[in-house]
Amino acid sequence: MPKGVIPSIMSKQIVLYFSCTGHTAAVAQKISRVTGAQLVPLEPQHPYTPDDLDWHNPTSRVSLESADDTVRPAIQLPNRRLLEQADIIYLGAPIWWSQVPHVVNTLLETNLLRGKTVWQFCTSSSTPIAAANARLRCAYPNIDWQLGRRFTRSIDGQEVEAWLKEGQH
Repeated sequence: MPKGVIPSIMSKQIVLYFSCTGHTAAVAQKISRVTGAQLVPLEPQHPYTPDDLDWHNPTSRVSLESADDTVRPAIQLPNRRLLEQADIIYLGAPIWWSQVPHVVNTLLETNLLRGKTVWQFCTSSSTPIAAANARLRCAYPNIDWQLGRRFTRSIDGQEVEAWLKEGQH
């Protein structure tokens, strides 16, 4: 993508996101409103329960999955045609233990995003995106990663626009 160009409404865009608690979904909706991109949820075959998400419990699902980099939870594959037709993908997920949940890796390993321009965003109240972004860039070099950004639930459209402009300079 040429520098100084904000992704336009003319390009085929989707906001692909994984959200368990609704925080990432809320940010994805705001990005969709600003960009005109279609919302596409990334859903695991087995949805996470509140007990699964208890990161204080070392035997909870998220604790066990995060401790093993080889875990790839099964997903309900998003509409393949939407992914293939998209020029730009805004990929969002929460940050768990300084990385994206392995559900996202399951999708990335399908190679459906190979050669796509991907703007990564995450939700976290305190963990920066840098470590997660670096891991994804290293693990999936066949994706054109753009500037990643951490958001809280309280973002507004101007913050999304600033992120997209910032990534083009």
